[in-house]
Amino acid sequence: MHRKQRVEEIIRRLGKRKLMWMGLRGADARVLLQIPQLSSIFSITAPLEDSDSVSEVCLETLKKRRPDLHTYDPDLDSSPEATEMHRLMSIAIEEPTVVLPFRPNNFFTSAYFPHSDVVEYLGLFHLRQAAFEHKPWVETELSKLGVRTIPWRYYGLYNFPPLADLLRQGPLIVRSCHSEGGAGLMLVREPGNIDIKRQYSQEHFVAVTPYLEPNIPINVNACVFQDGTVSLHAPSLQLIGISSCTNYSLGFCGNDFGQIRSFDEDVLDEFEVMSVEVGKWLASLGYIGAFGIDAILYDGHVYLTEINPRFQNSSVISAEIDKELERPDMYLNHMAAFFGMGTPPFVPLKELAKCQHDISQIICYNRCHQPVHHSNATIPAHCDLQCALLPASDVAVLPEGMLFRAIAKGSVTTDGHTIKQEYEAQIEDFTTHLFSSPDGRTS
Repeated sequence: MHRKQRVEEIIRRLGKRKLMWMGLRGADARVLLQIPQLSSIFSITAPLEDSDSVSEVCLETLKKRRPDLHTYDPDLDSSPEATEMHRLMSIAIEEPTVVLPFRPNNFFTSAYFPHSDVVEYLGLFHLRQAAFEHKPWVETELSKLGVRTIPWRYYGLYNFPPLADLLRQGPLIVRSCHSEGGAGLMLVREPGNIDIKRQYSQEHFVAVTPYLEPNIPINVNACVFQDGTVSLHAPSLQLIGISSCTNYSLGFCGNDFGQIRSFDEDVLDEFEVMSVEVGKWLASLGYIGAFGIDAILYDGHVYLTEINPRFQNSSVISAEIDKELERPDMYLNHMAAFFGMGTPPFVPLKELAKCQHDISQIICYNRCHQPVHHSNATIPAHCDLQCALLPASDVAVLPEGMLFRAIAKGSVTTDGHTIKQEYEAQIEDFTTHLFSSPDGRTS
């Protein structure tokens, strides 16, 4: 199926109704500008800003604050600004509207149901979707189907063994039931002053596994349709725990879409089989639409680390890659899946890796323990990274809030845990020149 055909199908299906994007980043809606019915954007951070044809409400603009999206929960935000955003959202869907969400949440559900007679919601009910974010349940069920998963063990907080005993076999990863982007994950190499009971008190139990190293983190975007068929999009090496970008030891820092083509075809075939199996399992339990898979390559095999039952931070770049290849991207396919349209022809992962263009994204966060501001300084002339998603100068970027996304025309890593020295230096230049805290320290 040609991309143009899928776009035309979506446009016809929308008809005279408006299309709304509801996401973490307003700028993600750029890939939807090809749909003329796109009329409104509601987001938490990073507004699109440069489209006169679309109305936009961004909580970051209202609050003058950019939070750590890995820990921020709109359902727990009772601020006046969040209340105002909810009111404006409710007004926006009083007319016939189709809503495309980054991920479901009660923030939108509570606005949607009073208008469900005129709104078509292209997402799961948020409580139903939440089940797929419970990592111990997901990985336990998938392992029963033969999917190779990380060898997690689960411990109650009140019978958690001494860390020193567990560490005798080597470094560990400790994880909560719900984690995202590296928040909720802890890489432990020595006991130190770590208090597991205090840090994970809300979970009542934690998952622990030996840290499988050396490993290479990988990712794929995907979409599952109502019949259980899956389309795959833009496999990549993930950037994890880059010290110049984040304080999270296993924090997500971007993707390298070029280096993945250096993998053996057997590895990509194994990752493909895993991705399709996960999609079938999701569909068997009523999940349809966009999802992603994080995995690691360890000792010659692919191990699933988690599924992301939503769009991902890499989905926008994935969509841009698909556009160049004239393929339907995962945003179009997500809408098509909910509209009951057919799956496009399947393209093997190794073919995608060969033909997708060589591009990387590096996402840098505020590593200070206090807010920082964009100084409006110019980007150093010698930098060849393209810097995007910068906050306005009056917006305070909170600790671990995103500072910017840097795009490189080429590969930036070989292992996913480090970036090449020239890019490391440019990232340091960006943060030094572009951001400062109230006391003058850079991020």
